[in-house]
Amino acid sequence: RAAFPLPPARPDPHDFMATGARLGDEFRGPAAVTVAYFVVYYAFMILQLRSRSDASARASERGQEYDRLSCRDEGARMGERTFLNALEQMGPFLVSLWLCAVCVSPDLATVMGGIGVVARLLFPILWSLGEGGSWNIKVELSTQPYYFAVFGMLGPVATWALNGVNIMDWQTGYVALASVGYFVLGWVLSFGTGVVLHTVTRGAYDNDGSGAD
Repeated sequence: RAAFPLPPARPDPHDFMATGARLGDEFRGPAAVTVAYFVVYYAFMILQLRSRSDASARASERGQEYDRLSCRDEGARMGERTFLNALEQMGPFLVSLWLCAVCVSPDLATVMGGIGVVARLLFPILWSLGEGGSWNIKVELSTQPYYFAVFGMLGPVATWALNGVNIMDWQTGYVALASVGYFVLGWVLSFGTGVVLHTVTRGAYDNDGSGAD
């Protein structure tokens, strides 16, 4: 009598729930940076709400009605831009972080991501140092290191994607120099592309701002 092979056993769903699809320990750094970014993001949301409340109270003291859409209160502006800037930059930051971690190096992603989170955290503090709490050039001490971190992660990913070279195979000094180069090149490409797009599109709005002939 011929023996028939038994069908494969069904996977136990409880086993998957217990173990999950786990990444290696080398990804703990990027995971921690991701959590840190969201902590900062939600802290900025609280800052935004409390800044609005303060602005409303100041308007009431002057006998005015607070309107957040037309408000010129510097505290409210700081809170709005701090939160919205973090929201605007969330996608580029997190995509860059995890592309770098998966394609290049979790260690590089952790270092650059950490720089980006710390730089982001300094944004409202530096803003508040301006005259009357208004925007000032010190804010660039937050934004430029942040962009350095993003381009410092995207650049190695692009290098690997284009020619298969992983810069983490280089000596540490060369990696540091390359990171500065990626920052400069990233801004040159972005600025140049933006200028071209502005040149191509501005003619449609030169007459009276409405686009009409």
